[in-house]
This record gives sequence, structure tokens and C-alpha cells, in this order.
Amino acid sequence: MSNKKTPQTPAGTANPVEGILNEVEKRKHAPDHVGLLSIKSANAWIEDSINTPDPKMYFHNLIVQYENTVIFASSNVGKSILAIQIAEDIARTDKILYVDLELSAKQFQMRYSDLTTGEIHIFPSNFTRAEIDPELIIGADLEQEILDSIEEAAKQGTLFFVIDNITFICNDSEKGVTAGTFMMKLIRLKKKYNLTTIVIAHTPKRRGWEPITQNDLAGSAKLINFFDAGIALARSAKDTNLRYLKQVKVRTGEYQYDAENVIVCDVVKTDGFLKFEIQGYGKEDEHLKNRENSDDYDEIQEILRLQKSGKTIRQIAEELGMASTTDHRRLKKAEKDNIKLEEPAEDAVPPVPSVPHAEQVEQTEQEPELNLPYKD
Repeated sequence: MSNKKTPQTPAGTANPVEGILNEVEKRKHAPDHVGLLSIKSANAWIEDSINTPDPKMYFHNLIVQYENTVIFASSNVGKSILAIQIAEDIARTDKILYVDLELSAKQFQMRYSDLTTGEIHIFPSNFTRAEIDPELIIGADLEQEILDSIEEAAKQGTLFFVIDNITFICNDSEKGVTAGTFMMKLIRLKKKYNLTTIVIAHTPKRRGWEPITQNDLAGSAKLINFFDAGIALARSAKDTNLRYLKQVKVRTGEYQYDAENVIVCDVVKTDGFLKFEIQGYGKEDEHLKNRENSDDYDEIQEILRLQKSGKTIRQIAEELGMASTTDHRRLKKAEKDNIKLEEPAEDAVPPVPSVPHAEQVEQTEQEPELNLPYKD
């Protein structure tokens, strides 16, 4: 009988043979590289991803983990209110940073406090908010500095971000090259750190009888291409306090909330929290204006607004896509019927203070605000 003993691997020590086999298996699945491209067979990509957890869904399945989503609407409809509500939903399980480039700290406090009862809304501890400190701005490239700040937060463990809004962070968002460059940098960060990003954006003045689409996203027509998902928020013609939510772009799953099944919401303030409360679901065309009844008046208001901003009849006609003679007829009708430009209503929240920097472009004149107890 032999006295030789089989070598044993010490407890807690990895088997070297197993380690070698694992390394060989890993190398078998490693992609080939051609320039910037990582290349594997389609089957290998699927096999390697099977054990990766499926992304989580948030806020009525509108937000998908690891995706880059845009939320857009006209001024004073409630984009920021919706975004903060979504951020709070995410914060119940994951840490999120809300990069607030719209509201001051006082405005934020007033929006989430009941001024009558003194009650203050308490957010989940995972909800963090950031605003720009002007004294910390180093150079002229504010866009890059904000992206660098987001990357630093990602390194510290925050993987969910809301950017409110792209108009501030990317001054030239209407220029395709500039907007594309910014979004590519953001997407690179998203992929590098497996981030989930939500970007708030505007839509130009819309005609209330037309369905809202991804083409209504303000800026370059190519901008929507950089997002995995798009959510449009619009005002209902049924009631000035009603809104509806519509998915205009979906990359994961199916359209749950398309034109045939929009989410209908009411704006309410409960326990100091300003939010959208779902009232039900419906078809988008039920919430659009009747074109025959609103055509003249809406166009007159838009013409008067552009005229007040200093634009000529020709410039107005080009912007609205109509003939100059139509502009003249609308203005004659306004004079005959004594139709005046609707003036902005008093706002319960003071104006947002500007943050000056070298590349900040002059802001265009604000659209007339509607009579609501908040400003978006």
C-alpha cells in the first residue's frame, strides 16, 4: 500500500486548475477588437448576457434601468414636477441624483411645502439634489464641467441621474453637431458606468389640435436618436389642470402608452408634495383641441407673441409655416375682434436666478405663462 498522499488545496484557496479553466473559458468568450469595435458572434453575445439580470422598471414601466430617457413638454406644463416624481419612485430602491438647473433652493422648498399648514414633504434618503455653485465654475466649458461632475458622482456610487434640463446644460442644443457631441459624451458615461439617465427637454409652441410626437422635441431633429426612450407630456383640452403622458419612443418592450392609451393625470398637491395623480387612461384625440374652433385664435396668439418679440411678418410666416398674407388676415381679425396677446399670469414662485458663465447664450423671450400655481 502506497504511503503517497494526494496534494490537497488548502481550505479557502481557489483550485489553481479551476482558475486556469475559468481563464481559458473567459478568453474564449472575449471579443475580437477591430479599431473601436468589440466583435463576437450573435450567439455569443446572447449567451454571455443570459446571466445578466434584466433591467428594472420604474414609474408605471415608463423608465427602464440602464437606458437614456428624454421627457419633454411645452413650458409650464409640469416637466420638472413629473421628473421629480419619477426620481422619488426610483429613490425608494436606488440612489439618484437630480441635477437641478431650473429651480433655486428656495423654489424647490416652496414647491414641496404646504404654505398653509407648514407641512414639508420628506423624500427618501436615496434622493439627492444638486445645483450649480457659481464659485466652483472653473472654465468656459460648463457642459464638460457638469459631465465631469456626473462622472465623479458615478464613481462614488450614484448610478441614476436626472438632468433638468438640456437647454441649460447644452446651450446650442438646437444645433445638430453640438447637441450630438453632448449626447455622445453622456451616452459614453452611461455605458462606462451602467448609468440610467433621464434628461428633461422642451418642445416648441405646438398647435393644440395636433398629436404630440417625437418630432416635437425641441432642437435638432436628430436629437431624439440619441435616446433609448421618449416620454411626451401635454396639456389636455378638456381641462387646464389635466395632463396626459404618451410614449413616443420605446427601445425595450412594447408601447404601453401610445396614442390609443395615454395616461391621464391631474396636478395635485398632497401633504406638501406637488405631483401628477393618475385619473385614468384614454385616447389622445380625446384631449386635443377642435381645429375648426381653435385654429384662428391660437394662430393669432402665436403671431402676436412673435410680433411682440420683434419679428417681422415674413419671419413670423417662415416660423409658422404659413403665407405672409395669412399673417395679415390673422392680424386684421385680431384688430377687428379686439383680440389681445394673453399676458403671463402671476406666479407663486419667484423667477429662477441665472448662473452666468462664459458660454451662456442670451435666453429667448419666455412664452406667456398659464394660470397655474407653479412654473416649469
